[in-house]
Amino acid sequence: MTKLLKKLALVMLPVVIYFAIFIYFEPYNYFGLKHNEYVSDSAIVRVRNFLADPADVIILGDSRMAHFDIDLVESIVGEDVGQLAFGGASINESMDLLEYALKTNPDIHTIYFGASFYTLNRNYYKDRMSQIETIATNPLAYMLNFNYNMEMLNEIRWFILGQENVHKRDEGIWTEEDYLHEDGTPRKYRKNLQEFAENLYNVCYGYEYDQGDVDRYLELAQQCKDRGITLYTVLPPLDDSMIDIVVHPLGLEQYIEKFIGQVEDYTTLLNFEYNETNIFTQDEFYDGLHLDVVRGMPRYTQMLFDR
Repeated sequence: MTKLLKKLALVMLPVVIYFAIFIYFEPYNYFGLKHNEYVSDSAIVRVRNFLADPADVIILGDSRMAHFDIDLVESIVGEDVGQLAFGGASINESMDLLEYALKTNPDIHTIYFGASFYTLNRNYYKDRMSQIETIATNPLAYMLNFNYNMEMLNEIRWFILGQENVHKRDEGIWTEEDYLHEDGTPRKYRKNLQEFAENLYNVCYGYEYDQGDVDRYLELAQQCKDRGITLYTVLPPLDDSMIDIVVHPLGLEQYIEKFIGQVEDYTTLLNFEYNETNIFTQDEFYDGLHLDVVRGMPRYTQMLFDR
């Protein structure tokens, strides 16, 4: 029996070593063992954090709702805030998370739900909630997931190179050249803003308004109203370059206005996306959809959460 156990231990040793390496180098601090300042915007980690400490105020949406300084948000709101927004989230995934959060914590009283013309595009559809829920509640599923193992190996590569894998923040460092054409004449929009908008034009070409998702959102909004929950529908800021290069040429303003008209009787609408005057300057934007975390986000955070 002792020999058998020794053989089993010998066979399992590589597996144990691999899992130990994975836990040490895994990229998202899933197990909460790392002491670093990086706060992951991974949906997996954010769901785990919410399950560990369900807050009564939650944030949902894509990257434009995911990059708030949560300490600043909580200082403004005056209580714990559950951050459930994550980069690349589709509106149906945000609604899945909304239902999940309401089921997990029946005491939720305030929700900030991010939506925009970009996520209301029928062609922008993703369905990862079942995987997110499984991995968030099952460490073994996380450790055996191929994508996370590849990211872990990439972390090891950075470690061997003696470099830090810096997780990018939406903070831009711009020079005078970014505001000038090659001939030296001033640009209407900073170079990266124009390039970003031109790329998004191609992405949004063939846009289809997703009425099905809007109908589902209205049903959820009615449920929140019936339960006495304050639901804020947040349309995050949009740079003027996006309005001029994407929204107007493709006629997307009709869909923004349609969505506003459909939700304003069901929720409290906070519209920063499409107004006569943009309250943020291009210097406060990192790109056409995202505010600079240093120059723009603090002011936006104060405006949004100081209710």
